[in-house]
Amino acid sequence: MPEKTILLLLAPAAGLFANIVLQAALSRLVIGAGHIRLQFLSFGAGAFLTVIILAAMLFRWPFTAADRAGYLALHILIYACFGFCFFNVISANLSSLRIRILKEMLEQDPVPMGNAALSARYSAHEMLLSRLVRLQSGGQIEARAGRYYLRKSGISLIGKFFGALRRLLLKA
Repeated sequence: MPEKTILLLLAPAAGLFANIVLQAALSRLVIGAGHIRLQFLSFGAGAFLTVIILAAMLFRWPFTAADRAGYLALHILIYACFGFCFFNVISANLSSLRIRILKEMLEQDPVPMGNAALSARYSAHEMLLSRLVRLQSGGQIEARAGRYYLRKSGISLIGKFFGALRRLLLKA
């Protein structure tokens, strides 16, 4: 019986794999849809696959009805945790920027910051310069002869990993 319960873990893993593959495909194929909608769609498809695989396994083996319900709930919860972590990997960058903008808008209370001021403060050029200053002050990069160079090899590996993840999942 323990080998059967271990095999049940394949269902949430397969669901997560489907979630990741579908997210990568949808981000390339669907133009104009927001990332959140695509993430929910891919999460739902992964959950559906997880339930289908679990149902096929649970009804093939001689479990009691209580065991089936318990295993189903447990493994759906496992998939939901996997999916939540994956969702946060994609959303972390966008969320951090939004939180920073909201904090700055709140500092302007009771007169909210206007769109023109917000756009001027968060232009792509200014965000890039701010990020470069933070990387320099943290010792991760250094400027020599008008170019930036990495100072620590670990940062390069992390950057390559997240760059590949972004290209895979967001078509960016």
